[in-house]
Amino acid sequence: MSWRIKSLILYQRDGNDKRVLKFKTHGVNVITGNSQTGKSAVLDILNYVLMSQSCPIPKGIIRQAVSHVGGHFVGPDSELMILRPLPDPGSKVSTQGWYQLGKRLTFPDELPDMASNREVIRDILSSFTGISGAAVLSNPKEPWQAVQAEANIRHAAPLIFQPQDIVANRYVSVPGLDLENHRRHMLDALPFLLGIENVEFLSARARLRHLKGKIRELKMRGQERQRLRANTFARGHKLWLEAQGVGLIDGKIPESVPELLVMLRDLHVDDEKRFNIATVVPDFRELEARELDTRKAVQNQRKRIKSLLDFEQAAEIHQDVVARQINKLSVADLLPTAYAGKNCPVCNSNTFAPEIHREQLKMTLSSLENIRAVPLKLDVKARKARIRLEEDLVQLEEAHEAARAKLRDAVSVISKNAKWLAGDRAIDRLLGRIAEYLRTVDIGDMDDEDAGLAGLISEADELQKKINSIWKRRNETQKEIDTRMTNLARRMEVEFKEGNASISVEDLAIKVQVDPNSDEMTSLSEIGSGANWVCYHLAGILAIHDHLSKNDCPVPRTLLIDQPSQAWFPEELKDTDNEGDLIPRKSEDANRVRDIYQLLSEISAQNKFSQIIVMDHAKFADQWFMDLVRYEWRHGNKLVPEHWIH
Repeated sequence: MSWRIKSLILYQRDGNDKRVLKFKTHGVNVITGNSQTGKSAVLDILNYVLMSQSCPIPKGIIRQAVSHVGGHFVGPDSELMILRPLPDPGSKVSTQGWYQLGKRLTFPDELPDMASNREVIRDILSSFTGISGAAVLSNPKEPWQAVQAEANIRHAAPLIFQPQDIVANRYVSVPGLDLENHRRHMLDALPFLLGIENVEFLSARARLRHLKGKIRELKMRGQERQRLRANTFARGHKLWLEAQGVGLIDGKIPESVPELLVMLRDLHVDDEKRFNIATVVPDFRELEARELDTRKAVQNQRKRIKSLLDFEQAAEIHQDVVARQINKLSVADLLPTAYAGKNCPVCNSNTFAPEIHREQLKMTLSSLENIRAVPLKLDVKARKARIRLEEDLVQLEEAHEAARAKLRDAVSVISKNAKWLAGDRAIDRLLGRIAEYLRTVDIGDMDDEDAGLAGLISEADELQKKINSIWKRRNETQKEIDTRMTNLARRMEVEFKEGNASISVEDLAIKVQVDPNSDEMTSLSEIGSGANWVCYHLAGILAIHDHLSKNDCPVPRTLLIDQPSQAWFPEELKDTDNEGDLIPRKSEDANRVRDIYQLLSEISAQNKFSQIIVMDHAKFADQWFMDLVRYEWRHGNKLVPEHWIH
């Protein structure tokens, strides 16, 4: 048997007062009252005390008036007490806390130091519940890791809560199933929490998962080695065939990569049998060099001759220009040596001075004569140098032509042996490819590593046989829970009471057999009526807790249900009695709610069944119902006392 709730506590924020909610550890505890009295917050307080990652307690009066909340839990042999501060203004959650393990514990009058933290208290709670050591959670960030994370109290928490927005939800059966991360981890832990798997099976499953990964890895490596061997052999075999074709190798065709490598490494080429240009034309390289040298000498000589020709042409142009200028200046001889007139006889200019003008023209003419003399001397020298170069060019061209003739004769001799020359060059290329092949092949990458594979497969097969028994246990558990759920649903007068009902032990999905003559199971989301949703929810969660109680599963023996009457006492109808309590529109609706509470009372009276705490608007005058009422929050009575509110 796991733990039950003995009491919850609230500490006043700005005062020394505290509010303790005490519960019967067996049977049904009803908290009834008007809206906005804090009934639903009881579930949120317990969720927060169980080390939720965020603070589900609603903002407003409770957070303003309450500084700390706590829980007192009793197990078969010990008790656990936990206190946790509410978040400070501006904070989302508090990670601090306090706990105490022992017997006959009582809440401290004064708040102790919050010396512990969320992770430590969560682990203490998990151990107190019996969950410790269950490594069942997959790792989405590093799925290749064989080691899985351990489950904790937070993965069991959804099985003890039926909040108002879940108990009548047509899509999800417990809180968190609509959140991917919560859903995945919750369902990972579910087989262990339901007792389908134990620690021994979990170890076997973890080992099998590791073995399968190792086997898959070895097989993939084996396939890769086979592909590598096939590709390596194909490349080497092609080289072997080419070597055989040119007469470098003979013998039996190799059948494996190692054999092929040995033959290629031992390949021997007889240099005496290879074609050698030096043997056919001993001075071929000298002839090539001689032809190249003479060709370059001819080219250089022609460049020098061209430069001199360009100079001579430029000198001729210069002489022509100077000669024309000298002819123009010869007009100085026509000027008179003396002239008695004042004006020029041609243009009538009054600045005419024939003596001065004649002298100036003579000076200019003398300068031009000097300029023409220098290029004439250089031109003569350049012409003589060019003639000598042209004479030398004739000899160079004759030498080049002789070198070309000898080289042509040598090439002609080699061309007659072209077949052998091409074969020799093909051998050189083949030897280079073989050397590169031998350099790149790593025989170690192709070594067999499958020696231990058979042993791993054998061990995995044995573990698989052991784990296959889990499926038998899973099917038995599913059948047991479905049978119980179907009977409970029929007691609550559901619409399809002739058909079976099921809540999956794999994903907690609720399904209903709409047509009793068909094996088809219909999802709850495809069925109408809030009354159906509530009844099937209650039937499913009660069937699970019935299984938990009978099989000593590691889940707290407590179940909190919020507003199970909402389908028949909907707040939006606003029908109230004289005290302001919501009342159903029809008497049969009230009877349906009575039936639910009678069923809760009956099933919780069974030995070991979970403690049930219900928060609801509903209230009946029947004595059996009043015996279930633990707190009635009406006429000013609320979760948070009025004098706490400033």
